[in-house]
Amino acid sequence: MLRSLSLSFWGVAAAGLLLACGGEDTLPPLFEPVPECEGQAISVLTGQHRQVISFLEIGDLADGFDLDSDGDPDNKLAGVGSLARDAILESLNEYDILIPLEMFDFASAGADECVKFALYLGLYKQDLDGDGEDTAVDGGDCDDHDMLAPRAEVLTNRKDDDCDGLANEENDGPNQTASTDDVDMDGDQQSMMDGDCDDSNMMVKSGMAEICGDGLDNDCDGVADRTADAQGNVTGCNPYDSTPDTIRLDPRGFDATGFPLIAFTSGTVTSTPSGLKMVAGPSLFQVSVPVTDGIELTLKITGTTVEADIAMAGGRVVAMNGRLGGVIDANTADTIRGLDVPEISLTPENSLLDAVFANVLGPLLALPAKPPNDPHAGCRTPDIDVDRDGLEAFCDKNLDGDANTQVVDTCVDGDGTVIQDTTVNGVVVQCSEAVLSNGRKRFVDGISVELNFSTAPADLVRP
Repeated sequence: MLRSLSLSFWGVAAAGLLLACGGEDTLPPLFEPVPECEGQAISVLTGQHRQVISFLEIGDLADGFDLDSDGDPDNKLAGVGSLARDAILESLNEYDILIPLEMFDFASAGADECVKFALYLGLYKQDLDGDGEDTAVDGGDCDDHDMLAPRAEVLTNRKDDDCDGLANEENDGPNQTASTDDVDMDGDQQSMMDGDCDDSNMMVKSGMAEICGDGLDNDCDGVADRTADAQGNVTGCNPYDSTPDTIRLDPRGFDATGFPLIAFTSGTVTSTPSGLKMVAGPSLFQVSVPVTDGIELTLKITGTTVEADIAMAGGRVVAMNGRLGGVIDANTADTIRGLDVPEISLTPENSLLDAVFANVLGPLLALPAKPPNDPHAGCRTPDIDVDRDGLEAFCDKNLDGDANTQVVDTCVDGDGTVIQDTTVNGVVVQCSEAVLSNGRKRFVDGISVELNFSTAPADLVRP
């Protein structure tokens, strides 16, 4: 579904800096890495201004960075921005993608020649009782200390078993009525008849403020660690508002030494007529995001540059009007598999590269095709020549003899070298996996992308 596709796109973490060279010749990199500036070293939870990305979308074409220095903005994925918007929003609201941020060497908001920051993966919802139901999401677990809840209502235990906000209700179903039991067993001055949904715990009753992270439905609205109004807007335990919530750091956001996988070490903050502006990059983002059915997707965004306005929210520094732009390269796109997105003809057995260059996404993104007189007529090219040896091209030459199976089986390097899928010991080796004599990936050109984002203040802790 689209929600799964959004997980592959927007789960962001990264490692190291990019030295993007292509072909057998040594060419100047398209994205020149910037040396680390002098100042406080990045060390997890020792920095300042801890935040979480609270808004994320694919920007319009005009929002893109000029990645290839031709004077025009680059953001090919703008063509699917409206298609992906709801999926991204759902992933954020369900906390499937949670991206905390911590700034370093930036004690107070002001112009600064050396600002560093790290991005992490975060954990907010939880399933401590192991019953497969998460807290903090709409329709989630109402008691994360009881692995039997949610379940059918038990009329003798004075608890809300089915997570509808009532305990021991009668005629459970559409015509249910609240319990008539007016005894206050837990001493919280409220009976089940008056709205107490757990008369065995004095920290739970109707009207009580929700306690974020305790795994209990403190206010008896049917879900633990979350309060929403009639319109579904989260009013309590909302990590995206100006009141900081505690977010646990996911261990998958760190390398084997405990260093964050994504770190910008050469940012600057300048004072402009409109306020403070932060600029950092280019760098390489690389994230592995687990999705449904045991599928884990790895996404790289190379040459990533970040710009954002520095603002205040809840007395803390946050980033507003942020832009993050870079390139999703061909090799990465071919590793994104296992997704079922019929809207773009992406099937579990095929890759995002197949959907883009051999199916409907290519025309949708207006990727140019080789002309009829070209030896590789019809093969489409990405828009960013990362290795500077000419744009690569990808197409389906039907090497398997099946005209109905639309997959990339032919990769054409910018220097004219043609690599095709091969089968070794019964295993298909994708042409996108080809490497140069120096061991680097041959097919690194890709599709430009720009994301708009903002952050909210957060409190970060180790899991």
